[in-house]
Amino acid sequence: MKLILRILLAWLLLTLLFTGGLMGTFSIPKAAIDKNVRLSVQQVIKDGTRFDSSVGILQPWKLGCFSDCVILGIAWCADDSHPLQSAMGAKFMMQSGSAIQGARLMLEDDGSQELQSVVYCRYWHGNQVIIRPLLCVTTVKGIHIINIVFLSLLWLVMLLALWRRINHADALIIMLILAAVMVPSVPLCMNYVPTFYIAFIASLLILLWKPCTSRWSNTVLLFFVIGALTTFFDLLTTPMMAMAVPLTVYMLYHRPERPWKAVILLALAWLLGYASLWVTKWLLAAIFTGHNAFSDAMSAVTQRTVGHGEQDYMQWCFKWTASAFIAVVLAITIFVASSANRRRAIKRHGWLLLIAAASFVWAFVLLEHTWHHLHFTWRTFSILFIGIALFIRHTLRRTD
Repeated sequence: MKLILRILLAWLLLTLLFTGGLMGTFSIPKAAIDKNVRLSVQQVIKDGTRFDSSVGILQPWKLGCFSDCVILGIAWCADDSHPLQSAMGAKFMMQSGSAIQGARLMLEDDGSQELQSVVYCRYWHGNQVIIRPLLCVTTVKGIHIINIVFLSLLWLVMLLALWRRINHADALIIMLILAAVMVPSVPLCMNYVPTFYIAFIASLLILLWKPCTSRWSNTVLLFFVIGALTTFFDLLTTPMMAMAVPLTVYMLYHRPERPWKAVILLALAWLLGYASLWVTKWLLAAIFTGHNAFSDAMSAVTQRTVGHGEQDYMQWCFKWTASAFIAVVLAITIFVASSANRRRAIKRHGWLLLIAAASFVWAFVLLEHTWHHLHFTWRTFSILFIGIALFIRHTLRRTD
């Protein structure tokens, strides 16, 4: 009962904090950011041509030019005289279905008649709390430099913290896979970075601040808050990164006695925070803007899960990928089954397969979204490689 009350209190405080933070950032006068938004739009459109080489059907290093133009559009369109309405009913401009063209034309005096205002209230758009103040003093180029510096520092600090607190090989596996999916594009796209910041900072809290995980109830509450923060900052890019990385770090560091139960309960706590704060945003948007945010959200959910015909191909891909995944796991299990020590290792570290499988579950549920935005959703499968690599290492080692 106490845990439930703490979660409800956390939900209320986070709702107030998120709303207040957005109202504060949207109170900044447009004149303070106008020049840097104009320069940033030009830079984002120019950067959109970088790292666009293909690897099969993937463009693994492609920058999110469209999404960054949406972010800049929301920052520019906000009405500082009505910060609550701006916070709850974020708008950006489109032209002929393109946010890129909309961002370009919204800054031209003679282009306003061609623009279409789009209400984008189903997300919190918490990235504005960071980006809009930064646009008062720098452009997107400066934001890129800040991301490069801070993400690099967080990566290094997390590697050192993991190196001291868990097995060295485990630390290298996690951090090298994360580095591989980050470089070079993640720091250079405002839409890509939030889940990596959340994953790194949450993991460091687990490793360096004992009160966060000193009691089971604290740990559950922590993952609820991580889920809520993911909803606030992320635009459905790679939210599973913000859940799976801290969860893996927690499990390797604390080694709970009932690992399967711990993984499932903490994942559910993250999901509760993620879903409850998202639904809260729909409710607040409907109340304060009059826009039918629930209808808008349900329409998006239907589109992103059912899609427009990509399902057959994606299901084929997932079927064969999942089959390969199961075959590898079975082969490893059969190979090591003759050793009692290794059988115990499989039982003890099988939870890693739950985390690895989470990438399949997420991608399969959001089938259309995964396929349509494959140039950034592919990073979700880094969870698969982290889980499999750690599972293989722990089951094939001679001693546990």
